[in-house]
Amino acid sequence: MDQEQPTIGYDQFMPQPLQDRRRIFNEISAENRALLIKTHVERWLAANRLRLNHEQVAVLEEIIPFISPESYRAERDFEQVAQEAEALRQKAETVFSREDVRQIMSDRPEYVPPIESQNG
Repeated sequence: MDQEQPTIGYDQFMPQPLQDRRRIFNEISAENRALLIKTHVERWLAANRLRLNHEQVAVLEEIIPFISPESYRAERDFEQVAQEAEALRQKAETVFSREDVRQIMSDRPEYVPPIESQNG
């Protein structure tokens, strides 16, 4: 299958209904998946940084580099990726509210506009 996979940006992806987001996510490349997730977490951190404490920022700064195309490739070590992701989720759950964890790490987060749009 050497058909080119579609590429979609965060600002086009996130406003889609959840069912469409799931379908699109399954159709795009591992690189695109990682970019969407990383963009979301980075924007969420930027939008919420002023209300977060040092420990919360540190956890997010640990999560962001973990988000890589390798985690989304079909040939990945699923068990290892799942264990690492679960460890990061548990760490996040110790410092964030349930709602914050949902916004940061679930498949149902709300769209976070670019920081420029938030300030002006």
